[in-house]
Amino acid sequence: MTVDALMDPRPWTLIALAAGVGLALVRLVLWQRSAAPEDRAPRWRLAVLLALTVAAGALAALTLFPPGAVLRSGEMIVLTRGGSAPAEVSAGDRLIALPEAGAVEGATRVPDLATALRRFPEAARIRVLGEGLPPRDQSPLPAPLVLDPPPRPRGLIDLALPGPVAPGGTVAVGGQVGRLATGSAELIDPAGTVVDRRPVIAGQRFVLNGGVRAPGLALFALRLRDPAGAVVEQVTVPVEIREEAPPRVLVLAGAPGPEVKYLGRWAQDSGIALSTDIDLGAGVRLGDPPVPLNAASLSRLDLVVIDDRRWETLGAGGRAALTSAVEGGLGLLLRPTAPLSAETRRDWAALGAALSGSDQTVPLRLDPPAPDRRGPAQGPPTEPGTEPEAEAEPLPELARRDLTHEGPDAIAMVRDGDGVALASWHARGRGRVGVWTVADSYALVLTGRADRYGAMWSELFSALARPGETTYVRVEGLPRAGSRAVLCGIDGAARVVGPDGTDQALLIDPATGDRACAALWPAREGWHRITDGRGRETLMFAHPANAAPSEAAFRNREATLALTGAAPVEGPAPTRTAAPGSPWPRFIALLVVLTALWGLERRRSAGPDETVRQFLARTVSGRKG
Repeated sequence: MTVDALMDPRPWTLIALAAGVGLALVRLVLWQRSAAPEDRAPRWRLAVLLALTVAAGALAALTLFPPGAVLRSGEMIVLTRGGSAPAEVSAGDRLIALPEAGAVEGATRVPDLATALRRFPEAARIRVLGEGLPPRDQSPLPAPLVLDPPPRPRGLIDLALPGPVAPGGTVAVGGQVGRLATGSAELIDPAGTVVDRRPVIAGQRFVLNGGVRAPGLALFALRLRDPAGAVVEQVTVPVEIREEAPPRVLVLAGAPGPEVKYLGRWAQDSGIALSTDIDLGAGVRLGDPPVPLNAASLSRLDLVVIDDRRWETLGAGGRAALTSAVEGGLGLLLRPTAPLSAETRRDWAALGAALSGSDQTVPLRLDPPAPDRRGPAQGPPTEPGTEPEAEAEPLPELARRDLTHEGPDAIAMVRDGDGVALASWHARGRGRVGVWTVADSYALVLTGRADRYGAMWSELFSALARPGETTYVRVEGLPRAGSRAVLCGIDGAARVVGPDGTDQALLIDPATGDRACAALWPAREGWHRITDGRGRETLMFAHPANAAPSEAAFRNREATLALTGAAPVEGPAPTRTAAPGSPWPRFIALLVVLTALWGLERRRSAGPDETVRQFLARTVSGRKG
C-alpha cells in the first residue's frame, strides 16, 4: 500500500462508520434477547430499527463523500472535407466543422481539432464524418476516435514521383488507381506528347516511362482517363534533369551491326561516355582504341556490354578479369545474338545468368494488348479551349531470343506487352550481371520511336552501371502549397529558398534520430531549392494546394483509420462521471432517519442500556451462585 493510500481519510472514515453501525446493530439484538417478554419490542419495530440504523450509516457516508453524477457525455461529431451534418444531433453531442468542411448550418467552426478539444473537453468519443482528418490533426487524441470511412476515391490514390535523373535517363512514374474499374494512364512530356500509355485496373499499380535529354527542369503530366476517354484526374510530374558525371561504358562486340551503331549514336546524344571495341578476328579491330581487360582499366569503367561472339574470343584471362571487376561493383550486360554454345551457357550460368529456352528468334510486341482500342469516331471528348491529342503510334514488332533468365533472384528491368521479361539482372558481389534478349531494338529508331529506344537502354544502363556517390535530401510524399512537407536525410544546417526568393532555415526534429528530418510549409507552388551542410543541393516542387485530390483524400482516410486502432464501433455514446454531487439532499435524509430512530427509541419501555446492565448483572450473579 502506498503512502498516498494510507493518508487518504476516505477508507478509514468508512471503516469507522461501518464499525459503528455494526456495534449499534449488535446492541439492538442484545437488548431484544435480554429484555423481559413484556418489555421486548414487536418484531416489526425491531426490523425498522435495524433498517433505519443501516440507512443512517449509509446516508452518513454519502453525506461525507457524495458520489458524482453519471451523465451521458455525448460525441464530438467532426465534419471534414466531403462530410455532411447528420439529420439529428442528440442531446450532449457537439457538431464541429473543420475549415475543410466548408459552411455547415448549426456547426461550430474551429481552425483545427485541437481547438475543439480545448473548448469541449467533456466529449468522451470523437466521430469523424467525411474524407478523414487532414495532416494538421493527425495526432494521438485524448478520446476514442470513430471514422465512418467513405469509399475509396475514384482517381489516383498513390503516386511515386521520380527523383533527379541524368540526361538520357528514364523518368519512371508509378501510381495506383482507386475505384475506377478500368481506364488508361498517360505520361505526357513538356511538349504535350504522350510518351507512354498503360491500361489501368482498380486497386492495381502501374508504371509509366519516358526519356529525357538535356539537363534542366521539366514538368511532365500524369493523366488518368476513364473507359470513355474522359479525363478523371491530371497531376504534374516535376523532373529535375541533373548533369552528372556520365557513366563510362565499354561495348565489346564480335561483329559490326546496326545495334552497336545506333547504341553509340544514342549514347553520344545523351552525353554518355561510350566506347566500342569490335573484334573482326585476325587482329583486326574497329571502333575506339582497345581497352585492356585488366583490373586497373576495368575499375575506371561503370558498365561493360558484351555479346556472345566476343565472349567466346576473350580467353580465360579476360573472362576472369571481368568476373573479378563485377564482384567489385562493375555492371555487366550480356547480349546474346545467336544460338549459345554449351560453354557460353556454362560461363554465363557461373556468373549468375542461367538461361533456359529454345534460343530461337521469336517475335515480340512492346505494346500491351488493347482489344478495346477506340475507333476513329470514338475519341475522347475535348475540354473547352483544348485540342484533342493524337493517339500514340503503335510500336513496331521486334524480335528477341527465346531465352529466360532463371533463378529466384532474377529481377526484370524491361518487359514486353505480354509481361515477358526482355531484360533482367542478378546481383554478384557488389556488381550486377544482366541479360538483354532483344535482337533488333534499333528498329525503334528507324520507325520514329527513338524516345522508346532511349528509354529502354537508359533503364538498362541505370540499373546495371556502377552506382555513383551522389545523394540528395529526400522529400517524402507529395508536397503541396500550404501543407506540411517532410524532408529527410539532411546533413548539418539546411536552408530552403522559395520560388519568390525567400530564404529560411530548416530545423531538424531531434526525435527523427538518424533520419535527420525537418518540416517545411511551402508558402506557394513552384520549385524550392534546398541546401544542407554538405553543400548538397536538392530541388523540390511544391504542387498547388488542390493537386491530386484523390491521393490526399485516400491518405487522410487511411491515416484517420490508423488513429482509430480498430474497426468503427457502433452503439450509444459512452458515459462519464461528473464532479462530486451536493451533500445537502443526503444530509436532510440523514436527519429524517435519525429523527425516526430517536422517536422509536423513546417509545421503548426500557432503554437498551438498562437492559444490558440487567443482563450483565444476572449473568454475574448466576456465576457466583
